Amino acid sequence: MSSKQSPVHWAIVGLGWVASDYVAPGIIKSPGSELVACLGSSPEKSRAFADKFGVAHAHRDLDELLANPEVDALYIALPNAMHHAAVLKAARAGKHILCEKPFAMKTAHAREMVEACRDTGVVLRIAHQIRLDAAIVRAREIVQSGRLGRLVEISLERASGLGSRASWRQDFEQSGVMYDVGVHLLDLIQYVSGQRFVEVAAFTHPDRRKKLPDDTMTVLGRLEGDCHALAKATREVASAENNLLIEGEKATLITSALRFAKEHVITIRDASGSSEERFPVSPAYDLQVQAFENDVHGGRSLLPDGEDSLYIVAVTNAVLQSIGERRIVSVPI
Repeated sequence: MSSKQSPVHWAIVGLGWVASDYVAPGIIKSPGSELVACLGSSPEKSRAFADKFGVAHAHRDLDELLANPEVDALYIALPNAMHHAAVLKAARAGKHILCEKPFAMKTAHAREMVEACRDTGVVLRIAHQIRLDAAIVRAREIVQSGRLGRLVEISLERASGLGSRASWRQDFEQSGVMYDVGVHLLDLIQYVSGQRFVEVAAFTHPDRRKKLPDDTMTVLGRLEGDCHALAKATREVASAENNLLIEGEKATLITSALRFAKEHVITIRDASGSSEERFPVSPAYDLQVQAFENDVHGGRSLLPDGEDSLYIVAVTNAVLQSIGERRIVSVPI
């Protein structure tokens, strides 16, 4: 960052564990950022967060926060169904926005959010920070180089802990592993492959048709280049692989576990044998803060913008339609 550029002055809206454990520390550590305001679900929660992180302004509501002239940008980590209204308000107030995933529940809402940010000229990015991991970045570079040849199949698996559900996380319409983890996989598959989904078919357990939040999700998709894709997200497996496999006509790329590991390994296997590249685990949330700073100052990071995430919302809605109707669903591109 140039010495002439002022730090990005952040407000955090929604003070859950990701904000507290990862994003706030990332902002505080970065010389290009300052955390100046916060808003939680209660005045007590806002004040406790402000005291913990030395935040000057613990606001009572979103309107008050948006009227704060010290705030340049918002990290929005509200319950999923609340992203739509908060992004619209922030855009109209002229604040840059880093919105947690899932970006929106409905494609129409996502389109409205993108248009509001475009109309007001604010930077909009979505928190798919796994894109910034060094192994993911390198896998994408290898695919783009053509080393694997035409992509035949790509599969990606990721697991997370099964904690107790409270408040909005009991609402199947905005909760479950689909939104906690699955949307990351849908984004990463198209990001790494460079191809968008054309068709999807999916199942969950528990079955979302029973109006229960899902703990396991499996999506089979076909991409633009006729590459087949498999995304598996679960909170029910104790020792999941958490890896990426990309099979091409010329070579195959395999990663070691991309979660709960001390390092990441990419193996390329072809007719001449195999080779390895090793990477330290990336501080993805810290990198996300730095990427957003770069974008606010006119750069273009690897974080998805509104158009990218409008597409992911459309894919997610097609997945939900497939679950509900038990059929293959086309994705509007």
